[in-house]
Parts: sequence; C-alpha cells; structure tokens
Amino acid sequence: MRGRLKIAVSMLIWGSVGIFGRFSGLSGIGVAFARVSIGTLILAAVVATSAREDLSLIPKLLRRKWRPLLGLGLSLALNWAFLFTAFNYTTIANAVLVYYTAPIIATLISWRFMGERVSAERWGLIGLAFLGLVMIISGQRVDLRNRAFLGVMLALVAAFFYSLIPNFGRFLREVDGKILTLLQLVIASLVLAPLMKVGGIGAPVWWAILILVVVHTSLALFLYMEGLKEVEVNEAALLSYLDPMSAVFYAFLIFGEVPGINTAIGGALILLASALDVLRR
Repeated sequence: MRGRLKIAVSMLIWGSVGIFGRFSGLSGIGVAFARVSIGTLILAAVVATSAREDLSLIPKLLRRKWRPLLGLGLSLALNWAFLFTAFNYTTIANAVLVYYTAPIIATLISWRFMGERVSAERWGLIGLAFLGLVMIISGQRVDLRNRAFLGVMLALVAAFFYSLIPNFGRFLREVDGKILTLLQLVIASLVLAPLMKVGGIGAPVWWAILILVVVHTSLALFLYMEGLKEVEVNEAALLSYLDPMSAVFYAFLIFGEVPGINTAIGGALILLASALDVLRR
C-alpha cells in the first residue's frame, strides 16, 4: 500500500499545480521557465553529488542523440508554457480535461509516424475521447477573442506537445533517467529563456513559486518515482486519474469554478477513454 499511497499523494499534489500557477503571479511562460530552470539547478546538484561519473557521458550522448534530446526538451518547454497559459485563460477544469487528450494524441502520432498498429477497439476509444473534446469545445463560444475558447485551444496545443514526449523518449530508452531528465530540463530552459522577453514574466509571488518548484516539481516527482518501484505501471496509470479529478475539486474549492454540463460530460468521456485504454493494456 505504501507504493500506491506515494503515487496517490503525488497525483493529489499535481492536481493543484494550476492553482499555484495562478497564485504565482507569473505568465504561463514565466511559470514554465521557473520550473525548468530551478529544477535544473536542483537536479544538477543531485547528479553532481550522487552520480558524478555519469556527467562525463553527456558530451558523447549529445553528439549521438542530439535530435531526440532537442525534441524532448522543446516538447517539455512548450507543453508547460501552453498549459500554464491556458490556466490563465479558461477554467482549470477545461484546461486539465482537454490536456488529458495527450495519451490519445500520442497513440495517433505513434500510428502515423512510428508504424504502430492500432486495433479496432483502440480506434473506438480514440473516437470516444475525440467526442469528449468536441463536447467541451461546444460549450464555448467558438471565437479566438473569447478567452475561454482560446484557453481550451491552448490546452489542446499543450496536450499535443506533451504527447510528443513519450514518442521522443523511445529513442532514448538506454539513457540513465537522472541524466535524461537533467538534459531535458537544461534544453527546456534554453528554449524558454528568449521567450521570456516576448511573453513577459509577470509579478512574481515567491512563496507560490517556491511551492511549485519544491513541492510540485521535486517532492511530487520523487514520490511518484519511488512509488513506481512498488506498483505495476498500469496501476500507477489508473491512480494518475486522481490528478484531473482533484484539479477540478481544488478549482471549485479555491476559485468557485463549477464545470458546465458540456465540460463535465466531455471530460468524463476523455477520462473514460484513457482509463479503458489503460485497463485494456
């Protein structure tokens, strides 16, 4: 049960990331940059003290695998930048539930570009998730000048970049996890740094930023990785649905955001499709 508890706690922590993203006073790009840059410093210190010999492998790794590494870091950077921007435009429920189309999009990318076979049953689940997405969009006034609709579109773009991460990760399976994460964060920091001038930073609220970095990035990731050592991957995937459900609850509790009927039905269809896909596998 300890492994399940660790993963459940990490998901309940991640469910509040949108809340603290808003509290941080930063733009979406600012929140993303704070997470990857400060996360880089923390992880670099960990690697330097516990796995210093692995650092010598980085130059060779960059020469051999620079393309997937660049794709991985770019995807992480834009994924978080678009997601945290979406939180500032639409309700947290809209953003989080649309963001959970990422596994379905990842399947479509694998089918189209990686030659992965998709069964008829899985095509049905993809259709179910797409129907849920249409339901959420139909609850908004379709106009880019409408902040709620724009926020939903931003969350969908974030889901697309998130779906690229496991596909790029396929080319880096032999790389040590700590080194891979460190390089991913470094590249993401370099990608986001010049965008800070374009997108603006906002007015930092440091206590919220500190919680985002220490609790949501470092502590939650540690609990999740430790929990994975004690439970099956599919079981961890099912527990991950605590993330969107708790996010909707927190948004109601803190901001009084009540999901509309279209968002509730559409979100349920998206989560159901993803959960059935996990159970099927």
